[in-house]
Amino acid sequence: MNNVISFPSNYPEGCSDDLIKDLITKFQKQIVENNYRKNPVIRPNDYPLLIEQGNKELNIRLQKRLISNLEKSSKRQRELTWAIVIIGGLNLILAILKMVNAIKV
Repeated sequence: MNNVISFPSNYPEGCSDDLIKDLITKFQKQIVENNYRKNPVIRPNDYPLLIEQGNKELNIRLQKRLISNLEKSSKRQRELTWAIVIIGGLNLILAILKMVNAIKV
């Protein structure tokens, strides 16, 4: 059985979230199955580092998505606030005009 896990040279930054998760699972499984047997390509001590790198990259991506979503939410909130202010101002003008009998509604 070949226990060598191949992974892209651009790991983890150049990999999709799913690929990183898959590789992390394989690395963790490799640690358990091989119980630190010699691997000609990856040393057993490298697996925890690779797992850490993958988890770090996934966390960075998650943080970027959260920040992006917060920025979008904040922008939408500002737009809604301005809409409420404008509608409120128009209602105030309408009420004043109605009070001075400038318009009949």
